[in-house]
Amino acid sequence: LSAWPVPIKDDLDLDLLKESKGDGYTVEGKDETSATASPFVGVLRSKGFCWLAPSRWSGPGADVWRHDTAMYWSHAGKHFGITAAGKWWGTISKEQMKQYFKDDPAEYERILSEDFVSDEFGDRRQELVFIGVGIDKEEITKALDSCLIQEKGMQRYRQELNNYMNTVLTSPAGGSGLFDVGSVDHMDV
Repeated sequence: LSAWPVPIKDDLDLDLLKESKGDGYTVEGKDETSATASPFVGVLRSKGFCWLAPSRWSGPGADVWRHDTAMYWSHAGKHFGITAAGKWWGTISKEQMKQYFKDDPAEYERILSEDFVSDEFGDRRQELVFIGVGIDKEEITKALDSCLIQEKGMQRYRQELNNYMNTVLTSPAGGSGLFDVGSVDHMDV
């Protein structure tokens, strides 16, 4: 991100951003003789929610929590952050979820119809907005799509998730699993 193409100036020159879109830009400290093209030239702000895959499913440094955690993406100028925003609705049953919306059933129905993108993963998704000058939606989408797990990777993801669910959350011979606390529901409703 240190090379994010937003000029640092006392006054933001939107015309400069438009020119950079066509002519490319140079990054201070890099080879100044060649211009770099990027679909993100002209992006001033981006924000939204994203779903990140765990990089380690078990052992030291495991980050399996990413599977269930909605991450908040926030970018303005050269400042960028991704922080935990909470759990995806898909991490709880629809009956549990309904309790949160007992006073607003229309919102519950909207979330189910608009935010739940698949039966398999519920509302886990990428939902980002980019704001800027002279930006190309198709090029930005293409660059971000190249970061997504492809079908072969999703097969592995499903297998890792299945292994995790079958070995960490349950125990052999039908005994109590790590998160099996009987009939006690530990949700704050």
